[in-house]
Amino acid sequence: MPTTPLLATLRGLPGRVGQILLAPREGLARVDREGGGVNDALWLVALGTLTFRFPSLLEALLGLSALSVDALLRVFSVFANELVSAAWFVLPAAVVVTALAGARRDSSRDLELAGASYAPYFTASAGFRVVEAVTGAQTWPTVVARLVPAALALPALVTAVLVARGRVSVEPAPDVARPVRAAVLAGLAVFGVAAVGLAGNAVWSSRHFETLKPVRRGTQAPDFAVARVDGQPGTIALASMKGQAVVLDFWATYCPPCRQMMPVLDELHREWGPKGVSFVGVDSEDIPPEMLRDFLVEHPIPYPIVADDGALGANYKVRALPTLVVIGKDGTIRDSFVGFTMKATLERALDRATR
Repeated sequence: MPTTPLLATLRGLPGRVGQILLAPREGLARVDREGGGVNDALWLVALGTLTFRFPSLLEALLGLSALSVDALLRVFSVFANELVSAAWFVLPAAVVVTALAGARRDSSRDLELAGASYAPYFTASAGFRVVEAVTGAQTWPTVVARLVPAALALPALVTAVLVARGRVSVEPAPDVARPVRAAVLAGLAVFGVAAVGLAGNAVWSSRHFETLKPVRRGTQAPDFAVARVDGQPGTIALASMKGQAVVLDFWATYCPPCRQMMPVLDELHREWGPKGVSFVGVDSEDIPPEMLRDFLVEHPIPYPIVADDGALGANYKVRALPTLVVIGKDGTIRDSFVGFTMKATLERALDRATR
């Protein structure tokens, strides 16, 4: 049965990664001649997403049960976060290689070399991340977990510069060494470390599965009782609004879409308040009370405002701002919306919630 190019690329990935680790001169010369460094870096990004971001990926995939653009974006954002983390190494590395390559610089080949140099960075970073996955806790500062892998990848980056500076200007270029058995085993060892990280994250996810599950329509809304922070006395409790539909608006002062939603919610409050709908604004940031009160003076909100210390947002699975949760008169969650939401969309949700 013939092997597809994709399968052939994946089968050769451990050997190519291992060659960069054990014989960086030969491995980087191969990449400079044939390319593929950026593609291999992307495959490592995909591996890191699956293994070390497994809980976030699982949470995003569980959210796909309510298919929406926002749900799809949350899945993509998990991969994008891993990609951005890799880009912080690869792009500056490409600039360094191009800057130091002298007359032999070639921006496209320099980028390939930088992509190949990501392999030792990924390997060193995997060591930190697998400990976090197995222990379930971050045991060192983030800056350490980034600087140490960068330092360990520095020899490969220096070698990439030397390879770039040593390019021959007359074709054909000399043949380059292929990955040997030891390189393949080294690459498989890196994949094994990632597998341990996946196992640790899978165990953690199984123990916290209920936390990862999204808030679903028809489930009972989590109860709460939170003190007001808008200058008015008293506590806002879900139990006190029994028999009414409720709109929870999770927002923050620094969030532009949250501010754009304020006039919309103001109108809805005036129109639907008399129809049995209660609105509660939930400030989801940690700012001094006086700063929040100053903001509310400049941007008056006609309904009660409470501050979330993290527990309320966690109970309602708030992952982005603004998030609007619509609770029906029966106390169950009817709808939730992330980001700026059109007034007509919310009116349809309120109509369903008040029936």
